Amino acid sequence: MRNLREDSRKDRIIVLTGCTASGKTSLIKKISEYYPIEVISCDSRQIYKYMDIGTAKPDKETIKKVQHHLIDIKYPDEYFSAFDFYSNVKVLKNEIRERGNIPVIVGGTILYLISTQNGLFKIPKIERKIKDELRKEMEIYGINKLYKELREIDPERAKEIHPNDKQRILRSLEIYKGTGIRHSEWIKREHHKGFNLVIFYLFCEMDELKRRIEERVNKMIEMGFREEVLKLLEMGYKKDDYGMTSLGYREMIEHIEGKTNIDETIKKIVKKTKDYAKRQRSFIKKLMIQSKITLDNFQEFIKILNDEKENKNR
Repeated sequence: MRNLREDSRKDRIIVLTGCTASGKTSLIKKISEYYPIEVISCDSRQIYKYMDIGTAKPDKETIKKVQHHLIDIKYPDEYFSAFDFYSNVKVLKNEIRERGNIPVIVGGTILYLISTQNGLFKIPKIERKIKDELRKEMEIYGINKLYKELREIDPERAKEIHPNDKQRILRSLEIYKGTGIRHSEWIKREHHKGFNLVIFYLFCEMDELKRRIEERVNKMIEMGFREEVLKLLEMGYKKDDYGMTSLGYREMIEHIEGKTNIDETIKKIVKKTKDYAKRQRSFIKKLMIQSKITLDNFQEFIKILNDEKENKNR
């Protein structure tokens, strides 16, 4: 844990992270009653338009009450990278402060947080054709073949990636095929420095988290998740579009295609969401956490908000 006094107060950004379904939105609603906050969403799925139920976006009442950024900013077939998130945060944190409010990054996309905390490098835009070809290759031959290819092309980078981490394997291959330069070499190039993040981890015991996940998935179905996915397909979006590969959407598409019944689909979404939550827990350990809090005990979070509020009044 870091000593808060050792950190420069200038330009720091408060972060609330935690596993999916841990109650981050609920806590934000509570504190917004007393603090002038604006939320910078750190969720790689909530950026997409038309994908509301399956991504558990904050309801209209919450968004009306607390201004949210980086929600509904992309169409489901558009790409959004960690560098895009970093660039948006760089601009938004200043705009929010100019309005006299406190920027709070909220979400569980840990890759975005690691990149924002540690800094990153700028890679030229990769052609969509290259990305599509790699995704098709993965569907036909599987991720093992692509990982083997990455080990041959860029063994240094391959050592840093788990053999089943589809997203990162694809990204490293995209970079090499799109630029002709290995991903590991790009990492050593120009570096954009990280931000001074004060990160609070909203912890939830695993048994309770599993219960909350089951409850959330069942609620999604009741709210019309199947109809939401069906509408997206009718709008012309495809199952391999960036947004449509999100957890829950892939499984619901399989159901719509007649490959699974609704009960099997629900079980599959619940299991994969629980697995995802376990991975999030593991990745959160890579962050520099200021404090671990719970929905019943978040006094440390309140202290930093009070500190920010006092700074603005000076």
